Amino acid sequence: MAAQHEVGLFIDFENIRYGMINNFGVEPDPQALMEKARKYGPVAVAYAYADFTQHPALYRRKLEVAGITPRDVPRRSPDVAHKSSADMAMLMDIIDCLLDRPYVQTLVLMTGDSDFIRVTARARHRFGKHVVISGVPGSVSSDLIESADAYDPVGEQLAPVAAAAPQPDDDVRLIQLIVWLAGHRPYMTFGFIRSHALSPHHGLGLTEDQVTDRLTEFKDRGVLIESYRPTDDGRTLRTLELNADHPAIMACAVLPMPNFEEGRLTRGLGSAPADEGGGVPASDDDDADGHRPGNGVWTASDGTTDNGSVRAPRVDDRTGETAEAAIDVHAPMSDEATAGGAELG
Repeated sequence: MAAQHEVGLFIDFENIRYGMINNFGVEPDPQALMEKARKYGPVAVAYAYADFTQHPALYRRKLEVAGITPRDVPRRSPDVAHKSSADMAMLMDIIDCLLDRPYVQTLVLMTGDSDFIRVTARARHRFGKHVVISGVPGSVSSDLIESADAYDPVGEQLAPVAAAAPQPDDDVRLIQLIVWLAGHRPYMTFGFIRSHALSPHHGLGLTEDQVTDRLTEFKDRGVLIESYRPTDDGRTLRTLELNADHPAIMACAVLPMPNFEEGRLTRGLGSAPADEGGGVPASDDDDADGHRPGNGVWTASDGTTDNGSVRAPRVDDRTGETAEAAIDVHAPMSDEATAGGAELG
């Protein structure tokens, strides 16, 4: 007798829960998640991944009652909110399933994270599996959907929450800055957005930790969606795109936009024609943090560069002439710390 094809269910719980709350204003129902997976056959394995210390304790019990095993994955760093190794744990379990469970022919991946594009494509093309992406509308990578056999959204029958939901003032200002940057650049990275948010020129008044935490939260909530962009030198940049349909973006759209253009961005060395927004037109040779290579430091007319440094006079001891030197007023950020601008292998 032929073996019955089984289903493997893997839930990026943080992605699904934050997506449901922020897009629809409701908590996810583990029973409904299991029922969606059961449409494709008997469920042989079912796991949900998260740092469950950051979620209500009742979810462990609800998941177990629904037949889903909670996999508790602590944050990678106690100093960075919403950061855990859940994606890696989920990835490893998917690989184990591909290798050790030949009767599991359908994988239901409940996530919207573009980090799962490669394993989705590998499961389909090398192992011959049927892969279904089941994420929350408005917080799913379009590339992830294209890499799968089918897209079966979670909560598609729910109505979005009101667009004018109140938000903290700091979040509103940061989102408005990101909207403005998106209108003046062909693409954005995590490090590029952070450097502008820290610049005194824009006057947000946030610390580096506050900006990093907020941008990470925006990714978790689906305000910003990860994507990938190839470069001319063969690298691949992890970029961030605005989710125009997210309630937070829609709420900011009806508010007066601050004038971020007062100190027009110009080249720190040399010159180039400015665009209509007062900045130098962006090009495809910008590096991972959105800056130009070589001597192309972006500097505002008030002397502030976009990475938070200020240009101060420096006297040449040999000639007595005055030149400009950049003084960094923020702690240096390593390439590894710029998350969204890291080169992928």
